[in-house]
Amino acid sequence: MQQPSQRQPEPLPEARLVADGIWKLTVPIPFPLRTVNMHAIVGDNGDWVLVDTGMGTPDARAALTAGLEKAGLGIDHLRAIVLTHHHPDHVGMSGELYERSGAVVYMHPIDEASVQIIWSGTMPRRFRRVSDFFAQHGVPETNFWYTQVDPDAMRRIISVPPHEAFTMIEDGEHLDLLGERYRVIWVPGHADGQIVLFRERDGVFLAADHVLPRITPNIGLYSTHDRPNPLADYLDSLRKVENLPATVVLPGHGEPFADLSGRVNEIIEHHGQREMQIIAMLDEGPQNAYQIAVKLFGHRMQNSEAQRMAVAEALSHLEHLRIGGQVDQYRTEDGIVLYSAA
Repeated sequence: MQQPSQRQPEPLPEARLVADGIWKLTVPIPFPLRTVNMHAIVGDNGDWVLVDTGMGTPDARAALTAGLEKAGLGIDHLRAIVLTHHHPDHVGMSGELYERSGAVVYMHPIDEASVQIIWSGTMPRRFRRVSDFFAQHGVPETNFWYTQVDPDAMRRIISVPPHEAFTMIEDGEHLDLLGERYRVIWVPGHADGQIVLFRERDGVFLAADHVLPRITPNIGLYSTHDRPNPLADYLDSLRKVENLPATVVLPGHGEPFADLSGRVNEIIEHHGQREMQIIAMLDEGPQNAYQIAVKLFGHRMQNSEAQRMAVAEALSHLEHLRIGGQVDQYRTEDGIVLYSAA
């Protein structure tokens, strides 16, 4: 979630060369961040690889078409698609780009499974489970935005390749992308199966949503089916990349930046301060995650999606504190989960 620093304007949709052979294609998304970055890795002969795929809204399609034209890239030369994690703004056009190009599709198996579960016929059942989970933590009944969009329109906005199209990639493997060697690093936290790519030749770090330049990515607990301590995962994942010899960081949102280690330490410090805030709140008495979220993010909880993200983030901190022995948890007679200072 947004750090308490002065908000800077999001970059407008654009296409720009940001590293040797890598174009940043910034396209709009219908979320508060407003834009997402796709990265095109371009070879010598016009072949190219796409890292993440935005969403298939009309304005995103127009921005992608204009960006590819500016970069001189054609879909018929798209050889591979790397999906860093399962969130809709990173996988939305992957299905149709795969169908049009026949490109190889790479993803970590944890989030590939999430792609198939979330964006398939099991979606309503999964959302019912998620709603029940949040209700236990005090969240009022609301609808997911996904369920309020016409199904045909949703398929145009978010389409994913079938399971058999994917090649699974694991932590520590190396991908050969157009003759260049990229190390795959698994960084659970923002998503259980998120990966990032590090080009060892020159230190280019494709960081996805793991390390962002001016905000902290949402680290949330959304279900009992997720990894149980996402904040611990995230802090470990930050330390995992902290000392990479990165020359430039290419994030999933915002502008490229250079000081990876410095930014990692800022984010770790931010989460430590957030936990101190929560402990101080619990000194006032037992509370549920929704009550904590309202105190932390109330001014940003303007719709049901923002509300759930805020509660999920509060939960990730509460569970991290509980597992660390600083917070206790118990249920009321009506099934609401409360947290109290240990």
